[in-house]
Amino acid sequence: MTSERSNLLSVNDDKASSSDDELPCDKERVSNQPSAGFSTAFTIALLPAIIIVIISATTLSTRSPRNNSSLVIEGKTNKFLKQCENDSTYTKHTVKTAYELPFAALFRDNKGQKKFEASSITIVNNEVYAVCDSSWAISKFKPSLLPFSDDNVQIGTPDRDGDFESGYEAIFHHEGSFYVIRESVLHHHNHDDGDEVSDGGEEEAGVDENHSYHAIIEEIILDDTDYTIKSQCSSEFEFEGTSKGFEGAIGFPDSTGTLYIIGLCEGNHCSEARKADAGHGRLVIMAKGEDENGNCVWKTYRIVHIPKSAYFIDYSDIDITNDGRVAITSQENSEVWIGTAVGISNGIIDPDKFGFDDDDDKTLQFPKSSDCRTIYCNIEGIYWMNSEMLMAVSDKMKSRGRQDFRCLEKDQSIHTFVL
Repeated sequence: MTSERSNLLSVNDDKASSSDDELPCDKERVSNQPSAGFSTAFTIALLPAIIIVIISATTLSTRSPRNNSSLVIEGKTNKFLKQCENDSTYTKHTVKTAYELPFAALFRDNKGQKKFEASSITIVNNEVYAVCDSSWAISKFKPSLLPFSDDNVQIGTPDRDGDFESGYEAIFHHEGSFYVIRESVLHHHNHDDGDEVSDGGEEEAGVDENHSYHAIIEEIILDDTDYTIKSQCSSEFEFEGTSKGFEGAIGFPDSTGTLYIIGLCEGNHCSEARKADAGHGRLVIMAKGEDENGNCVWKTYRIVHIPKSAYFIDYSDIDITNDGRVAITSQENSEVWIGTAVGISNGIIDPDKFGFDDDDDKTLQFPKSSDCRTIYCNIEGIYWMNSEMLMAVSDKMKSRGRQDFRCLEKDQSIHTFVL
């Protein structure tokens, strides 16, 4: 290709160098020019049309599309654009989009699904697995994100439990099993027979001696087309309602092989009432055990405070590499916090020592639009592809005017970013 391109350039150079020489047809071209009188009359005839075009162009240039105040109007630049223009360190604290694709373009057979409220991803043996809180199916696809590839499939039935949505907010893999976590589910306490779980279809109950909210952690075994549920166990940790439970999770074994799950609370203080008190993120470390009725339960081992430098309004997912590199995302802030965990080495956790290195962290924003507006409004899942790249998934944008219209462009998609 290099030699062909060089030849093309040399030919163009020859043509350019001969442009000053008179071509044989030049005299004929000159002789065929219209007379001055004709040109003047023609110009006068076109004058009204020219004036109309100028007026129309002026009107259009000062008219702003509906709900779009981001355009430059009458010479005034919007305040958002100024923020990016005046930010000399923009590239230092912004990740770069590498490639991305909407979920709708992944599957030849979407199993009747029209929405993909993606919430978490993991990568196992060069296969990406993702969950949506709107579906019971597990998405499986290649990291290359080729549209409509035969490698991209839905495992399981999207409507496994009828009209009830899964509430899946996290997925990770450990020793041949996948663990998927339902954010927070209402439990009815029957003190003689154990608990019953509500899958929706009723009003939320208050937290009292007969009702409480807990995450449900499912251990599942996947085959090519479906999955088998090996266990379903509630978390001992209680939430205040259904909307601010575990939003992400990751699992590591300790030196004895015992699996510990690190659950990320969506709300600050793990609370709905104090969810917006930024900078108070929490992790819940859990180990599997039994309750007084002999039912399996993921018991709370420790609660760990996320550093205040992750000054987020909400927390949407977490990933930790085997050597302790941490990524925590915020949907509301459209940012990712990068840090280092202590107490994890070679994929082994010491649950008593797990925490964070307070001297090694940074916060990066997801890319802005050309007018410096937030467009990655719904990042919910994150995973380290390698030391310099992250893969993320986005939820569906909020309807009824709760989010800016620009959020539609990136919602329900898979993204890859370069740090």
